[in-house]
Amino acid sequence: MSAPVCLPTWGHTWVDLPVLRLPMPDVDLISCESECFRTPIAITAPEDPVERAVHRWFLGHQGAFVVWKFLSDSLDRLIREPDSRSVGLAALGYDAYSVMLAYSGSCSREVYEDVIRPMMVTFDPAFSGRWARDYEPLPGKLRRARTALGPAAAEPLFSASKANQMAHIEVMRRLVPDGPSLLRESGRARMSTTDAERARFDEFFLVSRENVCDSRYRAHRTAILSAIGQDLVKHPLSPECGETLRTFTTRL
Repeated sequence: MSAPVCLPTWGHTWVDLPVLRLPMPDVDLISCESECFRTPIAITAPEDPVERAVHRWFLGHQGAFVVWKFLSDSLDRLIREPDSRSVGLAALGYDAYSVMLAYSGSCSREVYEDVIRPMMVTFDPAFSGRWARDYEPLPGKLRRARTALGPAAAEPLFSASKANQMAHIEVMRRLVPDGPSLLRESGRARMSTTDAERARFDEFFLVSRENVCDSRYRAHRTAILSAIGQDLVKHPLSPECGETLRTFTTRL
C-alpha cells in the first residue's frame, strides 16, 4: 500500500491533475503482486488553447518524472549487466524524454512569457529544472553505463542522449531566446541545489514523495502516458513524437 507523506496542492490552482505519488529516486516501489490499486485515474486535456498549454506544461513534466524513473532503472541494469537489449531500452528512454520536452514546451513563446513563466516566478523567483532530483543522478549513471559498455556498444545510447540534449536546447531557444533563466536572474545560479529546492520542484509539478506500491505507480504511469498520447492524436506535434510515445508505452 502507499503511505502519503505530503500532498502538494499549489498546482491545483492552475491545472486539474491528480498528484503523482513517487518514492525518492533511491527507493524501490513496494512489491504488489495482488494488484491492490484498482481506482481509475482520469486525465483530460482542456479545449481552451491557453489552458491546454498550461496543462501540457504540467502533464509533460509529470511524464518526465515517469521517464526519469525508467531511465534510472534502465541505466542501473546496463551498469550491472551490459547487453544490447538494455542499450535499446535506455536509448528509447532518452527518446521518450525528448517527447516530454517537446510536449511540455509546445506552447507559443507568448503563452510562455505571459502565463507559464510568471507562474513559476510567483511560485519561486529562482525556479529551475536544475532542482529535479530524479534527473540529477542520470548524467553520472549514463557515464558509468557507457564505460561498462564500451564506445561501440554504447553508440545508440550516446546518440539518443545527444539528441535529447538538442531537444532541450531547441525548446529553450524557442521559449527563452534572449533572456537568462530564472535561476540566473535570481543570482542563485552558483549555489548548490538544496533539498528544499528539490522539494519545491516536486510541489510545483504536483509530485508527492511516498512509499508507493507497484500497482498504484503503474496505474498512474499508464494514465499519464495515455493522456499525452490522446492529446497528441487530437493536437499532434510531429509523427515522430506520437510514434516514439507509442513504442515507449508498449516496451514498459
